Amino acid sequence: MAGELRRRKRKADSKRRQYGNTFVDHLLVTVRGGKGGSGACALQATLKGSGPSAPCGGNGGSGGSVYLTTSPSLSSLTTLKKRVIGGQGSSGSGAFKHGRRGEDVLITVPVGTIVREIRREGEEERTVREENDLGLNDEEKGKRKWQRWIVTHPSAGGEVSPEEYKDAEDLLRREQRWNILTPTFDEVPPIEMDIDQPLVEPVLLAKGGLGGLGNPFFNSPRVSSKGFLPPTQTFEFELKLLADVGLVGFPNSGKSTILRCLTGKQAEIAGYQFTTLNPQIGVVRVYDDGGWVSNLEEGEEVEESWIRREKEEIARLLGEQVFPDPQLPQKKTQREVERIRFSISDNPGLLPLASENVGLGHSFLRSIERSPVLVYVLDLGKTSPVEDLKVLKHELESYKEGLSERANVVVLNKGDTVDEDEGKEKIKEIEKYLNGQEKESEVIVLSGKYNLGVQNLVNTLVEKVELAREERKRGLKEKERLKDSAKKSSSFGLRRME
Repeated sequence: MAGELRRRKRKADSKRRQYGNTFVDHLLVTVRGGKGGSGACALQATLKGSGPSAPCGGNGGSGGSVYLTTSPSLSSLTTLKKRVIGGQGSSGSGAFKHGRRGEDVLITVPVGTIVREIRREGEEERTVREENDLGLNDEEKGKRKWQRWIVTHPSAGGEVSPEEYKDAEDLLRREQRWNILTPTFDEVPPIEMDIDQPLVEPVLLAKGGLGGLGNPFFNSPRVSSKGFLPPTQTFEFELKLLADVGLVGFPNSGKSTILRCLTGKQAEIAGYQFTTLNPQIGVVRVYDDGGWVSNLEEGEEVEESWIRREKEEIARLLGEQVFPDPQLPQKKTQREVERIRFSISDNPGLLPLASENVGLGHSFLRSIERSPVLVYVLDLGKTSPVEDLKVLKHELESYKEGLSERANVVVLNKGDTVDEDEGKEKIKEIEKYLNGQEKESEVIVLSGKYNLGVQNLVNTLVEKVELAREERKRGLKEKERLKDSAKKSSSFGLRRME
């Protein structure tokens, strides 16, 4: 037991320091499209041999772009890299061969991710700032810019005249390839997305840079232009899980045990606080006969994780076969028809002042914010469960107004730890407190450890989830109706103008 406690303590410390964590719900990512390839400054000898060489340089390929998509198999931002860059375009070459376009890069995130562009800066702005710091005059700045953007043929050496550079600059200005400044957020609003549905098509986050022009475009065959480096953008990715049901409670209130009873998911279970450090999502499958996918019998004790691992380790040492955990969900017979399935999340235990980011504070609150059905899980064996309920409601409401009202199911867990008279007294106190609230709440007493009273919870959650889904459908229909109405009004106005 002592070894298990040390292991859990190391895991908790690692989570708080963000070392090797398996769940990430907030990340800053630097994104940039690929740099364009340079145009070639190539010369081709004439057939006569004595005449001047002809320019034959190809254009550089454009850089690859960065796109965003979603995957239903992801439930964390762990797979995201902190720096994502599109493929670089290839440079052009002789015989009018154009460079190849850089490869596009795809960023994949879970549904429920919020994406915000918070910073944008281009190469030109950085260079101008550095030159101002050096105190260069306009002539020196102009020469440095020629060197940055114009390629000269190797045979030219230092013989390219200022007139040739100036002529090349004029052509690039006409093609709008000279002063490409990064648009500000006022000119082009930042990208902001709230992805609450799977993306049908990838969304462009960062476009690749243009390729440079080959020397046939210029009056002087000894010059071509370089490819462009697109602006560097910084995005904030924030994940808010989209579980149908979210369990809310203090540490060691039995949320993980309830998750296992409902789903069979092997959540970490132990008799001490902060067993759950990352949100865990399971799926509850409910059948027409009222049963659900779980192989636990009523009254069967749910083993703590460290005991199960210890038994498996002893079996391996003795050379015995390690059988699958009997508490894993088993395949149901074909005659049973599934009525509904919904997802449920077991979240890290909440602490007082979590709304002020104490403990895992905002990380926890982010993970429940999107759940349409919230369930308070209280430890009936504690001195005053009603005080715990008041604190939970206060923290949810402090984090986001109206969030506490979404939780109208109260589960009193660990009913096996109190005697009948004490339990009745505590239940009366909670019901009295809830009767003074604006929204009616349901109180369910159960024992997750012994799988007692769970059927009542399943029936209640099915009812709540079905109602939430109906409300969501009505909301989506209303949104589509308003959108169609706005389109019709816009088209009518255009006809009137004509």
